[in-house]
Amino acid sequence: MPREITALPGEVGLPILGHTLAWLNDPIGLPTRLRAQHGDVFVHHLLFARPVVFAHPDAIGQIFADEGAALSTAAGWRPFFGRVLPGGLLLRDHEDHRHHRGLMQAAFSQAALRAHVQVMNARIEPALEAWSEGGSGPQTRLAVPSFRQLTLDLAGALFLGAELGADLPRLTQSFERVAEGVAGVIPWNLPGTALWRGLRARASLVAYLRALIPSRRAAPTPDLFGQLCQAVNESGERYTDEELINHVLFMWMAAHDTTTGSLVMMAYELARDAEWQERLRAEANTLGPNLPYERLGEARETEQVVNEVLRLYPPVGSVPRVTNRETSLGGVRLPPNTPIRASILLAQRHPAFWSDPARFDPDRFSEARAEHRRHRHSFRPFGGGAHTCMGLRFATLQMKAVILPLLRRFRLNLPPGYVLRIKPTPSFRPADDLPLLLTPLNAG
Repeated sequence: MPREITALPGEVGLPILGHTLAWLNDPIGLPTRLRAQHGDVFVHHLLFARPVVFAHPDAIGQIFADEGAALSTAAGWRPFFGRVLPGGLLLRDHEDHRHHRGLMQAAFSQAALRAHVQVMNARIEPALEAWSEGGSGPQTRLAVPSFRQLTLDLAGALFLGAELGADLPRLTQSFERVAEGVAGVIPWNLPGTALWRGLRARASLVAYLRALIPSRRAAPTPDLFGQLCQAVNESGERYTDEELINHVLFMWMAAHDTTTGSLVMMAYELARDAEWQERLRAEANTLGPNLPYERLGEARETEQVVNEVLRLYPPVGSVPRVTNRETSLGGVRLPPNTPIRASILLAQRHPAFWSDPARFDPDRFSEARAEHRRHRHSFRPFGGGAHTCMGLRFATLQMKAVILPLLRRFRLNLPPGYVLRIKPTPSFRPADDLPLLLTPLNAG
């Protein structure tokens, strides 16, 4: 007999705010404590909602297997993205989602990824060279703004075209405001709020993209925006202008924010683990600079580190859904319109499937140990089912393409006595932007 929601353990937290302030202060520690105290299914109060949280991979598999029959992805994500970034794939369900996703497939084909890596290599090396301009001695660089500028530049070139050149700084600045609007805690469009600034920045980006559409429709270009302008399905259908704009803005957000957070957390873990830093540096020096798409797969130890960072700090810690109708999930009866969360963070740190789950240990992804194969849904950093992130391969390639040349150029260290404090914005990253000590090396 399924349990009722009223019988589930959990905590209400503070009046009105619930656990919001505690989560903002410790977005990993709070859910970890709640799972340890209340088990794999619990209720809590966060960001003005009271969802049911599922932490066991079995339940997460059930959630990802539902393609819209009982659970709505769009309703789950709408409170987060609906105002600033409407119309993305996460805000679509059922046949509507399948139609839009099908038109987008070609933009993430093997041929497209091969071309994307070439564009990235051409821009990553000069960017890292600029990081060396402080001299030959150790220098402190804030990791978050440094990686953010790099990923914004890469995303702008890949999505809109490298030829935009002089426009990219202005566009990326506007997009930073959009990202801040998505992450803003205050949900009202009041002057001076992050949401207000984000909506104004979005309007300027919409105007810019709308002016590009006629030329992109008239002649193919290799950038993602150009590919989407040309995309057509078997029935001859294309994206409307509004749909094009919405998809590009949404993907730009996903590509830049999540990859920035992952690169920063990878730099943090390598800076405090000299052995793994040297292992990756040796791999980078063996493989050499400007690796093409085909050779990035040879960086196997780098892939283990990428996966371990994605396990500890998933791009999206909790995946929201809302029930369309009464359904049972994880042994709980859920009435219609119930908000739920599939906690990827907790599944990927679940002590039943991961040894010493809070420890940075990339060897857990080696063939000898293969902890990620203990349960098919215990490692899902890019979600699962019909809404699996289309850019998952692109994201891991970009992380490799950046970290390998970085380690060939610099030794990474943390300031003495450094203590990490995490904030969600919306992906996990250091609250102080991570002051990273970079020591230039001879390799370039």
